[in-house]
Amino acid sequence: MNNKLIKVLLVDDDEDDYFLTREYFNDLVNWKFDITWCATFRDAEKEIKTKKYDLYLFDYLLGESTGIDLIDLACQFECEEPIILLTGKGDTKIAVEALRLGAADYLIKSELDAEKLERSIRYALERTSVLKALKHSERRYRRVFEESNDFLFISDLAGNIIDLNASGSVLTGYAEDDLKLKNIVELIEDPQFNALWGNIKDHTIHDHEVRLLTREGDKKYCLFSASVEIDDDHPYIQGRLHDMTARKQSERERLFSEKMAVTGRLVRMLAHEVRNPLTNVNLSAEQLEMELTDEDQKFYTQIIKRNCTRINDLISQLLQPSNSADIELVNNSVHTVLSQAIGAALDRVQLKRIQIVTYFAEEELAIPLDSVSLQMAFLNLITNAIEAMEEDKGILTISTRNHSEGVQVIFTDNGSGISEEHIEKIFEPYFTGKNNGMGIGLSTTMSIIHAHHGRIDVQSEVGVGTTFTITFKPNAPIPDAQI
Repeated sequence: MNNKLIKVLLVDDDEDDYFLTREYFNDLVNWKFDITWCATFRDAEKEIKTKKYDLYLFDYLLGESTGIDLIDLACQFECEEPIILLTGKGDTKIAVEALRLGAADYLIKSELDAEKLERSIRYALERTSVLKALKHSERRYRRVFEESNDFLFISDLAGNIIDLNASGSVLTGYAEDDLKLKNIVELIEDPQFNALWGNIKDHTIHDHEVRLLTREGDKKYCLFSASVEIDDDHPYIQGRLHDMTARKQSERERLFSEKMAVTGRLVRMLAHEVRNPLTNVNLSAEQLEMELTDEDQKFYTQIIKRNCTRINDLISQLLQPSNSADIELVNNSVHTVLSQAIGAALDRVQLKRIQIVTYFAEEELAIPLDSVSLQMAFLNLITNAIEAMEEDKGILTISTRNHSEGVQVIFTDNGSGISEEHIEKIFEPYFTGKNNGMGIGLSTTMSIIHAHHGRIDVQSEVGVGTTFTITFKPNAPIPDAQI
């Protein structure tokens, strides 16, 4: 610092004191100073606004105002350079107040000399340099902390949240103040997490996959990282939750699309190879039936024809998920389509004595949709729920809501549930857990939902029930042409 020209603003309404102080500055031969003098509070205010000085010296007595007022004003102007207050003897309370407001040091004018001035300047400049570096560092990391898309938090060793960034509220749905009343362990659904958290003093947690429970009861897949840090002998935990729900969904949809494409090609090839000889068999049976006169013998040709028709129908069903039916999306009410799907399932509901409870959003939820195909998708989910529930005991809850991610339709049953082993496979074509099922209902449903720019998520527990959540993205485009 000694080689740098230091610009000083000296504020003192006594000209004699100014000249005396200036002489002390001149005695500091190893320093270079450019001193500007202000004799009034108003002049000093104008100079402070320019923020062109490296050091400020304020006399306490400045007519009707004081050096304390000037320090307060400098703080309002966000002055970060060091301020030294010049006080009279016995003004200890004033000095303490100046330090509290942000002054770097104070000097008693009656005891001032070049040596004390140099020591005070050196201390003030060094102290301010350190504080500025800390402030800049804090601002930089605070900005990273606040603007990160990950849920960043600080907690005590027990997991009680102390501080968090805005993304924490976005991810969990809780307000910041509500999250500070929670324990991070409460938000995580993972049977191994408690044991993992208990050993965090010895083992840092790095990218452990967990499920985060949101305020609305949703479960989001996240990567969890945390470590113990120590500040002034006080240990605390800083952690991060990275939301990978969208990525997992994207990967699942990509794999599904690949499997559908491969399966579609295989099925179309098999259908072609089977239908050709099947047509010949059917034509031969018809020809034979025309030539037969004995009605008893015609009984057998009719069996052949019926089974040919059945085989052809089965092939058509197998082709259904691999064929992209032309659908046209038009703005329409989700509630209308849901009501139609419920009406179509009414016979099954009454036969099995199942109760359907609906909680539709008060506002009309309109999205671009194809009512025929979407009704089929909803009906598949309703039918599966009915078959999974016990007679007389089943309750299927169907609700809609306007969610932050888009319009959501939720089907929740209290049926047999789906095992962890099967839950990742249920949307695959021809996978089924039913004895007489073909495994095309849910794969068809997913294809239809994708065509509507939506996604479908499933959560299930064996013996408790299953929840299917369909989310239609907001502002989904309405295509000009058919899909």
